[in-house]
Amino acid sequence: MNSSTLEKLSAVWTLATGRPLPFLPEPKEIPEDFPVWFPLIGLVVGLVCAMIAWIVVWLFGAFAGAMFSGVLIALLLEILTGWRGFNGSALFAMRFFPKAASAPDKFTAQPMFFGAVFFAVRAIMLAAVANAGGTCWLIAVLLCAYFAREELSAATTPSGSELIRSNAAERRKGAVAGCVLILLFILVSRRIWGAAGMFLLTWLTTWYLIKRTENGTLGFDRRAFDTAAYLIETALLILTVVCVHR
Repeated sequence: MNSSTLEKLSAVWTLATGRPLPFLPEPKEIPEDFPVWFPLIGLVVGLVCAMIAWIVVWLFGAFAGAMFSGVLIALLLEILTGWRGFNGSALFAMRFFPKAASAPDKFTAQPMFFGAVFFAVRAIMLAAVANAGGTCWLIAVLLCAYFAREELSAATTPSGSELIRSNAAERRKGAVAGCVLILLFILVSRRIWGAAGMFLLTWLTTWYLIKRTENGTLGFDRRAFDTAAYLIETALLILTVVCVHR
């Protein structure tokens, strides 16, 4: 694998997750033909998460294994993204509780409290999915979540430029790749409407956010990007629990 391919791989992974791969250096700049194929990363991460959940449940049993795998996968996803979503969602949640935020002597006034709430919700949802035998649905969740990242990467920053500048043709390829992968999952799923609903939720949410950035009512930076993707992923996990427990 030549240096150019390694540079592109490093750029894709770093921009999608927020941190470089351990065995690849962080890219100094984004290549002009940078491929925005974030959904493929979602597929890889989803497969790994599903495999971890299946192995842990097999080793420790349905309930104990599900609880342990929920916490483990939630923790691994935070480590993968450098806790960016955790921190961003905590600060975002504090905006809705101004009275708590103005009371520094209370634990609930700290961002850590709100981040812990989000983390607990995600861990419980992951455990519920594993306990219901729906580990393969984690693939759909991560596929949609990284498809959201691919779409949101075109959001407009406060300076008026794209959040992640890339070749238009490569961006279209990334979008098509994501749609095809999600469509394949929908076709092989026994709960077609649930999977289709997950994709529809992802697409509508990202479309709305991008339109707001285009109108100038919302300026996106890297923190907003990570927070939005994190919240979408959390919403997808909740929807997945509804699907697998019906």
